[in-house]
Amino acid sequence: MGVNLPLVTPETLAEKMAGAPRLLLMLDYDGTLVPIAPTPDQARPKPELISVLGELSLLPGRVVAIISGRRLSELQELIPLAGLHLVGAHGAEIQEADGKVHRLFKDQRAKEIISELDGIARECIASRGGFLVENKGISLALHYRQADPFLARQVIDNFIKKFSSLPDANRLELMPGKKVLEVRPRGINKGLAVRYLCRKHAGALPVYIGDDITDEDAFKALKNGCTILVSPRPRPSAASARLPSPRHVGKMLSLLLAKNKLKVR
Repeated sequence: MGVNLPLVTPETLAEKMAGAPRLLLMLDYDGTLVPIAPTPDQARPKPELISVLGELSLLPGRVVAIISGRRLSELQELIPLAGLHLVGAHGAEIQEADGKVHRLFKDQRAKEIISELDGIARECIASRGGFLVENKGISLALHYRQADPFLARQVIDNFIKKFSSLPDANRLELMPGKKVLEVRPRGINKGLAVRYLCRKHAGALPVYIGDDITDEDAFKALKNGCTILVSPRPRPSAASARLPSPRHVGKMLSLLLAKNKLKVR
């Protein structure tokens, strides 16, 4: 993994993508399209972002996909646009641009374990403040962004210990993120969605932009293309370059739209 990724400008990245005859633009949601918020419910897209994404998806030769750990139903509510690919639950749920939905995950026992872990997480938290348990049905997120760091460490360590003692724990995997610990089915990750979309849109320039540990699977899956880490500081990553923030991602999208509009005139 590279550490000192080159910092790319929105202008340079938009120029590269605009020059491609066909483009497959894949974007994470939290921390990439919108800033990380105190709670998931507060991380909502601005109307300007929705407008740009909608216009880009309607341009010839441009495919836009949002790939997130959130439920597909959440993405549908947050980005209510026809013509986009929406991928939820780290690749387990895929909505095509025409609205057709594929569900790649069918392990009922893993779903049952997630339900058990919901209760275990709440037991570990007890009455402590600053925590949030997000049960996504086929994955679970334990948020501790607003918790005392010392208490957060205690709760997380206790949860991991209880998780590891479950008989079928090997069906799932733990994935640390930005002030969150996620539990997801083993083998389900954003790299699966990237490979699926690249096969479906073979010949297009594939671009993936993401900010978190869960996006590393997508970076690794994209052997030939453009992978962009969204981070204000360098960190080890399989990405090829870096943008500093969601604000820079938004600027790049607006520039890309403007350049593509000029091309189709």
